[in-house]
Amino acid sequence: MSLLAEHPGKRAVERYWLMYTPVWGAISAVVMMGGFAERWGDLECMIYGVGLMLGAIVPPVLMRPPEERARPLLRTSGVKYGLSVAGLAFALNYSQTPYFYDVLHMHYGFRTELNIQNNPFFLYCVSVAYFSTYAVLCCMAYRFLRRKLGTGPLGATAWFVAPMAMAFLETALNANPFIATLFCYDDLGLMLGFGTLSYGAAFVFALPMWMGIDERPGDDPSAAQVLVWLGAAMYADVLTLDLLRYHVAPLLTDVVPHANGLRDYAGSCLSGG
Repeated sequence: MSLLAEHPGKRAVERYWLMYTPVWGAISAVVMMGGFAERWGDLECMIYGVGLMLGAIVPPVLMRPPEERARPLLRTSGVKYGLSVAGLAFALNYSQTPYFYDVLHMHYGFRTELNIQNNPFFLYCVSVAYFSTYAVLCCMAYRFLRRKLGTGPLGATAWFVAPMAMAFLETALNANPFIATLFCYDDLGLMLGFGTLSYGAAFVFALPMWMGIDERPGDDPSAAQVLVWLGAAMYADVLTLDLLRYHVAPLLTDVVPHANGLRDYAGSCLSGG
């Protein structure tokens, strides 16, 4: 049985995002590991970031399945699913980056000047492509676990397990020495453990939103409802990170308020500075 959504519109979006994953993955591998991002400035980075973002968002809106062509544009799965992913990517880049710098000791080496809170703006756009894949994989993992574990208390753990597995996978894949001049963590063990919990919380709160969008034939939440769900997920995530930052993180690591995190080569894990 397929792990994609039953709703034809949402299923088409998920199928496209799965096919797009090796495309953005290959492009990003060449850009990051090929040394291009080490030399690029804002223009080149923005072309790269906006290109990946549009590749994730635009085709699902334009290539609607026959079942969706009579629906108003704002009610289509491509628009609503894309809105949830793009909104989450931009919101988390803004809200989580200071936490990642201060608590998880993350560092960026990009040579950009177009930054928000010392976070290169092109990464906001790149994250949209990343999150399109994460959304599909989280939903697929959740559907698989619910089918295996049932609908009882054990099955309810899928809401937590699927997003956390996705967060751990991303952290493990991105933590490699080939991009140490651009991105690294001072304490990889801290990031794989406590960092996965911190980062994965956002996906735990986002999963009900993603599963609530056109999951089955007949489902039709509005784009406004999706925005409300997005706001609720972000609010819950901000509260969770505050709890972890002030009451848990100090027991595990040194919290550095207002850490820069961008091109702070001295004393950090960044190499090549």
